[in-house]
Amino acid sequence: MDRRHLLKLAGIGALSGLGGRCAARSRPVTLSQPARRFARVDVAWDRVIRTVVGLRPFRPSGFVVRGEKLGPKTVIHNYGHGGAGITLSWGTAHLAVEEGAKTPASSAAVLGCGAVGLATARLLQRRGMEVTIYARDLPPRTTSNIAGGQWSPFSVADHDRETPQFQDQLARAARLAHRYYQDMVGPYYGVRWIENYVASSTPQRAAEYGGALADLYAASKALSPAEHPFDVPHVRRFTTMLIEPPVYLNAVLRDFLLQGGRSSCATSPTATRCSSCASQSFITARASGRGRSSATRS
Repeated sequence: MDRRHLLKLAGIGALSGLGGRCAARSRPVTLSQPARRFARVDVAWDRVIRTVVGLRPFRPSGFVVRGEKLGPKTVIHNYGHGGAGITLSWGTAHLAVEEGAKTPASSAAVLGCGAVGLATARLLQRRGMEVTIYARDLPPRTTSNIAGGQWSPFSVADHDRETPQFQDQLARAARLAHRYYQDMVGPYYGVRWIENYVASSTPQRAAEYGGALADLYAASKALSPAEHPFDVPHVRRFTTMLIEPPVYLNAVLRDFLLQGGRSSCATSPTATRCSSCASQSFITARASGRGRSSATRS
């Protein structure tokens, strides 16, 4: 028997022995989820640095995105987002820019430099337009700067006043915005995934956790008492995105300026006033009242 044949037989024997040992040791393994521990939040009145309040205009029937003629120009209204201005900003801006794209234009003006105005300006730039922002305040002095910034399309409309058409509009805006924000996760934009726990003494309604948008809340689960440390009978965990307004707004404004965008201070920017003085063929205008935004286009 030659050397090559002996080595071949030895290899087969070694593999056979190894396979037998592996088979003998193979058995099901159950992995247990360790109980979560949370550090206590250090809350005290003497730790409060300041108190701020931001007005969030709300429409019982839901936010508006629609076009309207204003002299030689067309106004694209985009306002009334209630408690979901940052959450829906990229989605409603997308809808507004789609509406504005129905008429030709090569330049634009945006009224307002909060979350909705900046998102609209950036989407217009991506369409190759020259854009100018007219605003009373720039970050960090916008209402958006004092928003909570957690991605959650709640407090948008009264459920009893919602129409099927609005529900479709809300769902599309929310899904668009959710996808845009995914591309901005990271330290530059101040967007990150965050785990949430909602503790309650009563069962939570499914609608409170997204309803038709439930698939946008990752790892959503009703927890058993053994899975949480809270002294309440009903706890739900889900994951969503947190947008840090001071970081995020500065970053988007920086992107806007680096792409050749311009800004101009306006004491009281309105669609009517800008329609008479702006040279741009497309104006995105902030309507009266903080938190409202509209777009104007000729």
